[in-house]
Amino acid sequence: MHTRIARIEQKIFKILLTDAIGDSTINHITLLEFTVKRGIVMKILTNKAIANTWYRKPLDGCVASNGSPYNITLKKGTVNKLLVNFVGGGLSWNEETAAKPMTMSRMIRGKESFYIPHIPLWQLNLIHVGLLNSKDSRNPFRDWNVLNIPYTTADFHIGNNEFPYKDSKGNNRVIYHNGEKNAEAALDVLKYYFPETPEVLLIAGQSAGGFGCVAHCPKIMRMYPNCDNVVVYSDGAHLHSPIWTNITANVWKSCPNLLAHIKSNDLIVDLLHYAQKHMPPHTLFLHSVSAWDATLVNFMHKMNHGEMAINQNSLNAFHETLINAVKKLKGEITNYSYYITDFGKKKDGTTPHVFCGTPKLLYSDMQYGVSIAKWLCRAIDKNPIDIGKHFLG
Repeated sequence: MHTRIARIEQKIFKILLTDAIGDSTINHITLLEFTVKRGIVMKILTNKAIANTWYRKPLDGCVASNGSPYNITLKKGTVNKLLVNFVGGGLSWNEETAAKPMTMSRMIRGKESFYIPHIPLWQLNLIHVGLLNSKDSRNPFRDWNVLNIPYTTADFHIGNNEFPYKDSKGNNRVIYHNGEKNAEAALDVLKYYFPETPEVLLIAGQSAGGFGCVAHCPKIMRMYPNCDNVVVYSDGAHLHSPIWTNITANVWKSCPNLLAHIKSNDLIVDLLHYAQKHMPPHTLFLHSVSAWDATLVNFMHKMNHGEMAINQNSLNAFHETLINAVKKLKGEITNYSYYITDFGKKKDGTTPHVFCGTPKLLYSDMQYGVSIAKWLCRAIDKNPIDIGKHFLG
């Protein structure tokens, strides 16, 4: 029994990190051991915060998708540079997916799951990896101020709806697509704890957070209108589907300003057009995507064909639509730079999901002798480059 529990812990741990921020490489320890190593429950943030120490901040009136309390995490750094990070962790777009959250019960039974419904307090530290790891000397952002916005609303941080559905037993339930309210409450905290205009402002997000960071960057920019070094970085955001207008308008009920720009099958393209319209002209937009991202291939096939699948058709559909989207963005978005790689490609043709949460992917020279970390630093130094040009033909 103990061995089985340990295996379940490892599986949940890997799924949580892979979907939330990308780090699925630490598989030689159990979730319990990792949690103890990281610290079980973070202290609540006060005005006497210790530098480079993570704290949590409960947000009154904000809830996760299952109605449980919602917390953000913050770290005061030692330099006047600011990272605002939007975490990922799946999505829900109809009654079927709403009824299939990533829960202990579903994991044990090996059931299909689509989103993280909440993050217990003792798990919050699990997402402080990669760009958020203040103890890794390789991390160029380890001394920065950080506001981290965990993701538990299955709506890319842009929902405003209580969506009804029936669970597996036929009971009436509600999923709280509360992402926009949670993000706006988090940003209220941001200005209170970090009032000074930063020398550099990096607005980043992974997977679902890669969409959310683009959608919310204008609100963050309004808080620091005098910052002249602004980078918006979307990692692992591409899902081509004809149902985006319905999802955002009728399931998530996103705000009218966003909905006015969501018109195509490529949500990230529409959101970047929205962001460019509302951001200052010196803003740099960065976009990294794995060429045949396994997680995104599965989700995209489910959205468009009703089932998750890794096959030649699903791989081709993802890759072709990704390349078309990047070409379009390169031609239409000012100061847009991309990083595409097939690093880590497996026998089934898939590649890893998101980069900046996994040290191996963040710091390895995956393409053209350039790592994601180096690519980010070049952009912050106002010298952005495109990586993976050969994929565009």
